[in-house]
Parts: sequence; structure tokens; C-alpha cells
Amino acid sequence: MIIQEELPMLSQPIFNDLHLEEMIYINALFDAVNKQDLPAITEHLLTLLEHSKTHFNQEEKLMQKHNFEGYYEHKAEHDRQLHELEHIIQYFGQRQDPQAIAAYIEGNLKAWTLHHIKTMDTALSTFLQNHN
Repeated sequence: MIIQEELPMLSQPIFNDLHLEEMIYINALFDAVNKQDLPAITEHLLTLLEHSKTHFNQEEKLMQKHNFEGYYEHKAEHDRQLHELEHIIQYFGQRQDPQAIAAYIEGNLKAWTLHHIKTMDTALSTFLQNHN
């Protein structure tokens, strides 16, 4: 689903580590969807949610610590993405529809993740590099 070469490498190694982990979780979720493994889909969705919360929290703490000007906009994107993920988890819990998860990954999650890294995370990483 997402290959490592698609992920931009940023100047802050912590971001690269978090993004590689996220790629692994998204790919595992996509694999479970392709196998129609409903319990694994649920497990991977919950793992992705917990990882995303931790990931976003780490970024937000760095932004606050260094008074990053784009904090509120960046955090709003994190909050929006977490809300969408929580909604799709709830939907899947009710419908058990792997195709809905496939559509979410292909239609939203992959594109959002790559775009967010290339724009907001790159700006944050550059800011932190210049302020160290």
C-alpha cells in the first residue's frame, strides 16, 4: 500500500521513525483487509489509532516546546484525522465491512498521510532543524 520510498525523509530522525512505523501499521491493516480477516482488521485499526495518538502527541509537544507558529493548524489536522479514524472504527464495528476500510485507506488515509508529511511535517522538521 505505502512503500518506504514514498515517505519523504525529514531532518528530524524521530519523525522518520514515527512515519515508518505508521507505514507498517497501515500496510498491515491493508493486508488484513485484503484477507477479509475481520478480527485482524479490528486489531490493526485500534493499533493504528493508538499509534497515531502517540505520534501526534509527540509532534504537538515539540511544537509547543519550541513555540512553533503553525501549531494550531497542524494540531487541527491531527485532530481531524483522529476523528475520521475513530469514526471509521465505529463504522467497522457496526458493519464489519472490509471494503469500507479499503476505501478509507485508498481514498483518504494514504493520501492524507503522504500529504501531511510532505507539507506540515516537513515544515515542522525544518523549523526544528533551524532552531537547534
